Amino acid sequence: MKKWFLLLFAGATLTACGTTTETDTVESTDTIEVTLNVTVEGELIEEGSITTEVDPNEFLLEIMQREFDVEDENKFITSINGHEQDVANNEYWLFDLNGEMAPVGAHELKLSDGDVVDFNLAGLE
Repeated sequence: MKKWFLLLFAGATLTACGTTTETDTVESTDTIEVTLNVTVEGELIEEGSITTEVDPNEFLLEIMQREFDVEDENKFITSINGHEQDVANNEYWLFDLNGEMAPVGAHELKLSDGDVVDFNLAGLE
């Protein structure tokens, strides 16, 4: 009986010593503010300009899908709020980031505080 008690005590002690306490991981609740503008041939669409707070870990495509009625094909935006691209007329959704062509697609782009994104449905020449 004494051996069982010692084994039980030793096992409990080892288990207690081997247990690591989880440190509370504090996830960042910080948000950033970005502005999204949507135009068709240079004209702002209805409800096409918003400034909103977003998670800095979200990709632009996710933000657009949440804030607008967006359709995409293979992660390329094909329609925003019912305004569809027209492949036959060479009209596509393009976007600029802070006044310059974005370096990557919307599905790869994470934004920074104060960024301005301009989506425009326009013909390519």
